[in-house]
Amino acid sequence: MRLIGLLMGTVATALLVVPAIPGAAEEIIAGEILIEANALHPEELMTEPEHRVLFTNRSGHSVHIQFTMKNPNGEQHHIVQVPEQIWAIFHKMGRHPFVVHFLDRTMPDLYGAVEVVGDPYGRPDPLVCNGITVMGACLER
Repeated sequence: MRLIGLLMGTVATALLVVPAIPGAAEEIIAGEILIEANALHPEELMTEPEHRVLFTNRSGHSVHIQFTMKNPNGEQHHIVQVPEQIWAIFHKMGRHPFVVHFLDRTMPDLYGAVEVVGDPYGRPDPLVCNGITVMGACLER
């Protein structure tokens, strides 16, 4: 009887601990950088590969984002800049530094970075096929 009580107490403790983990993952996955007239919030953002990072311009001025890392083959990230919306999707892990340039040259440039990390829970990389690949499609996992 004592063993059953001990096991139930252990299970109850485990259930109390588990809900805190998904919140941490959402902070990493859901990425937004706020651009203000004199600062970025946050200056550095962590995300996972293939997740969208949104750049929200609250400065009141037109901006352009330039990634400063060397990108010889064009596969590091894709950035979309249209009026009112700027977002990027990062394909490679690592640090992706960027500069926010204001079209009003009297405004100072702002510097930040996006750190692309692997899955915090250690799941396999969804971009790696563990089976056979035919014409870009993974047939077995």
